[in-house]
Parts: sequence; structure tokens; C-alpha cells
Amino acid sequence: MRKPASAPFAYTLTIRPPDDVYLDEPYISIRWDGVHHHVYSEWRTFANSAELRTGMLKGLTAIRDNRAAAYVSDARKVKVIVHADQKWIKEIWMPQAVRAGLQRLAFVTAATGFGKVTVEEVVELVDDHGLQSRTFDSMEAARHWVSAAPASR
Repeated sequence: MRKPASAPFAYTLTIRPPDDVYLDEPYISIRWDGVHHHVYSEWRTFANSAELRTGMLKGLTAIRDNRAAAYVSDARKVKVIVHADQKWIKEIWMPQAVRAGLQRLAFVTAATGFGKVTVEEVVELVDDHGLQSRTFDSMEAARHWVSAAPASR
């Protein structure tokens, strides 16, 4: 006697990185901060265009994996984000981040310098997508602000 074929199962398997670290390179570290419930990135030094985009895409993966509504980026060591990368952030990364559920994006910037100006330009692009975004002088202030809203769905 022949057994009837069973319906195939459909499921999604998410494999989380060890210790919630998504990227650990000389230019950036990205991880899920389970204590504060947000994605956290630390830009460590200058990142060329390919490195910047790789880092941003890993951050997007962390947003999706953790259903994160908040992201804190320590951008104090950012030197410049060229206009082509700013355009890519606006047209490619931001819409995907919004669709993934991102609601608040906090940048910690240097007190002065061109890096501060370039990050502020990116913040203006973020605001065009309906995300709440601000710059801060300290990690504590940035974490406090992102925690004022639900950090994960």
C-alpha cells in the first residue's frame, strides 16, 4: 500500500552570528546590543566605498535578524562619506531599513570637523525617509533617545 505524499513544510531558519557580532573589521564593528535593544555600529577609521557599503549591509542584516527599530552608530571617527555613497544610502539602504522596521537612527559624532559635517548631511537624507534621526555628542545620550521609543517589534 502506498502512503500519501505529505505536504512540504515551509519555514525560515535564521542563523545568528556568535555573540551577536555581525561584522568585526579594522574599519567597523557591528553587533546587536541585547542590553539596550538596538543595533550598534562603531566606525573605527576611514572606510572606502566598498567597506562602507559592506558595513551598512551588515547593519541591515542585523536590523532584520533582530527586528530592530533602533540603530546607534558611533561615527566619531568617520572622516567623509562621498556623495555617491550618500546617494546609495538614500536610494538603496534607507528604503530597505525602513521596510525592515527601523524607526530611529542615532549618530554619535565628533565635536568638530568634516566628519561631523558629512554625518549631518546623511542625517538630512534619513529624514527624507520618515525615520527619526538625530546626532549626539555621547553614546549615553544616543542610547537614551533611541530607548524612548520601542526598540524592537
